[in-house]
Amino acid sequence: MRKRILKVLEAASVAVVMTCMIRQAVVFVELEQQEMKNTKSATNKPLDVIMHDEEQGNNSTIKLLETDIIYGRDWWEKPTVIEEYKLIFFTIPKVGCTEWKRIFRKMMGMNPWIPEMGRKGDVLIQNPRTNNLTTLSDYSLADAEMMMKDPEWTKAIFVREPKERLLSAFLDKFVQEDSYFRKKCCNHHLSEDELKHCNDKVGMTDIRYFLERTQNCQDYHWGLQSETLDEKWWPYINFVGYMHSLSEDARKLLKSLTSVNDGITAWERVGKTGWGKVGNDGFMQINLAFHATDANKKLLEYYNEESEAFVQEKWAKEWELPYYHFDKIQLF
Repeated sequence: MRKRILKVLEAASVAVVMTCMIRQAVVFVELEQQEMKNTKSATNKPLDVIMHDEEQGNNSTIKLLETDIIYGRDWWEKPTVIEEYKLIFFTIPKVGCTEWKRIFRKMMGMNPWIPEMGRKGDVLIQNPRTNNLTTLSDYSLADAEMMMKDPEWTKAIFVREPKERLLSAFLDKFVQEDSYFRKKCCNHHLSEDELKHCNDKVGMTDIRYFLERTQNCQDYHWGLQSETLDEKWWPYINFVGYMHSLSEDARKLLKSLTSVNDGITAWERVGKTGWGKVGNDGFMQINLAFHATDANKKLLEYYNEESEAFVQEKWAKEWELPYYHFDKIQLF
């Protein structure tokens, strides 16, 4: 009888232990799932948001300096700040920057169209003296640094596949608006023969000369997109959009921005309609980039094997920066 009782007690103890172990396992799994859920919600932000928490863990050591690119760069290309929507936007030439500055004016209650039409109007919308947009350098170093580090602020940038962007710059600033390239790159820094050669080439469809000349003639229209920000500030960018998916990405960004005054999104207030030829379209809903089916065809009109290899070598950093990603277009 005693042995039977001991066996019963032993079995009961085993059952209790097993029950506890099962409960602990269930709790562990639940905690692990919750942790995964929290991690996902922290990183599953619009588009390819690049928020490297491990790099920002010691962000007290990151200081904004007057000499930083994002604060002290050429005043035409300084990031735009819209306090009502807690937005800092880094524009890049040849990535829809003119249109973005139009909607920023509208978000700030201004007419998106500066009265002067045509090319002059495009220049005025870019010029901080005439577009009336607020830039990061309008704030003190302390305030600007706080906004850059504050996770409640959206730090956004749109980028473009490098070969497409360079072709756009070439056609716009070298072939069509040839006076821009002449003034910028065909200048007194060249010898008499080189100057004549430069002027003879400008306006022609020789993209190889354009690419080679830009190596000693820097300009934001064909410079590295990766150099729009100082390396130390790239981890703070939390919204990356792409020119090849501009319509979708622009809509996502504007829907994610809410007014601190009334909670209305930027998409509802200024993006949903009022754009396009007759004002019935949403902002950027007609994609300005090459359509995917036409991209290679357009590139092949101007690139050859040598010029493509030149771009891949000289602009290699564009494909190497970890904060955005392009599927490399290989033409040859």
